Amino acid sequence: MADTIWVDNIKKIVFQAMEAADPCDVIAGTVVKEHPVEIQISQKTILNQNQILLTEQFMEHREIMDIPGIGEVAVTVKNTLKSGDHVLLIQKKGGQQFVAIGKW
Repeated sequence: MADTIWVDNIKKIVFQAMEAADPCDVIAGTVVKEHPVEIQISQKTILNQNQILLTEQFMEHREIMDIPGIGEVAVTVKNTLKSGDHVLLIQKKGGQQFVAIGKW
C-alpha cells in the first residue's frame, strides 16, 4: 500500500515537471516478454532488460505487515510484470534508460 502512494506521488511530480520544464518523456509501453523483461514502446522499438529500471513494486519482494490481533507477519508480494501488461515509463532525457512507474 505504501508503494502505491509513493508511486502516485511520483506520477504527480513527473506530470508537474513535464508541464514546467519538460525534463523527461513519459511513454506508454506493453510488456512483450517476462523473463528477461522486454517492453514494446512503438511498432519498431522493443526495450530490453538493460534499458529498463524496475522499482520494487514490479518485483517479487517480502514485506512486513502489522495485522491487528495477530501482530507482525512477513508476506511475499508477487507483482511482477506479465506479458500484455501496459506500463507507464519515464525516459531519461537524451538517454536510452527508462524507469517503469506504473501499470494499468
